[in-house]
Amino acid sequence: MRAAILPAAAVLAVTACWPAAQAAEPDMGRLMAQAYPGWDDSAAGRVRTVTVPHLPGMTDVHGANWQTGARRVLAAPELVLRTDATHLTLVAGLVPAGADGKPAAAHPVPRALAAYQFARRGGEWTLAASQGIFALRGFFGEARVREIKLAGQRQGVAVEYGSCWGGYCGTWLALYELQGPTVQATPVVEMALSGTNVNAALDCARRLQPLVKAPPQNSGRDDGGLHDDGTLPGNHDCYAIDGSWQVDPARAQPGDLVVHYHGAISRAEAHAAAPAAIDQRQVLRYRDGRYRAVAGFNPVPPI
Repeated sequence: MRAAILPAAAVLAVTACWPAAQAAEPDMGRLMAQAYPGWDDSAAGRVRTVTVPHLPGMTDVHGANWQTGARRVLAAPELVLRTDATHLTLVAGLVPAGADGKPAAAHPVPRALAAYQFARRGGEWTLAASQGIFALRGFFGEARVREIKLAGQRQGVAVEYGSCWGGYCGTWLALYELQGPTVQATPVVEMALSGTNVNAALDCARRLQPLVKAPPQNSGRDDGGLHDDGTLPGNHDCYAIDGSWQVDPARAQPGDLVVHYHGAISRAEAHAAAPAAIDQRQVLRYRDGRYRAVAGFNPVPPI
């Protein structure tokens, strides 16, 4: 079965939090060359060797292609986070490299994220600590990575990723907090943002109309789904739910994470009736290093 990942482009951004007079902007290529000696932005220069640590539940997953130990990878910068006027953290994205120097990333292969800390000394940014790989997230070696402000002086790294298989599609969010310059390996929240099974069964596109427009068949790398496996309409739900999120960083502690869900669902027991519209939100509050739901719920069914 072929599968597809939803579009996810890496973000190459530098956040300027202090005037130029206080600290010059770092050069992403120079930072990468310190984190990965010999690195340059070329086909050969992006291939490096890293040590993959044991990450419980990740590096021991069959087919994930991220066994512990030395591993050839393709390395690329994702983003730079300023932690103060003289310190910053570089986040790099890694994908396993094949013998031909090209990505060796099938559907179950996540993107590895690694962090490196730099200090400004004598007018130059110098590598101060190599944190290395702190997370494996995504499919086909792809994930969207961006900075998120959690509070006035608290930063985070948001990782969004998605995929489709067997006509089911979903997207997920994992949010990592910085404590000082270090990216914490345990996410403060991980959750489903969207899900749909419109392409999983022949009746779902019909049952969700007119609230959900039928998607094109056999698009992208997905196998297209839409197979008739003999399952009766009354034996399964049909759904198409999207979520968008934001954090209010106005507080000293990380602000509330608010997720707005919209879409439609047709329950198995009411498959002959009109679908129910979904327009709701969930509020998660930061407590003891984690985001926990305090209002609403996540309506995305597990995939």
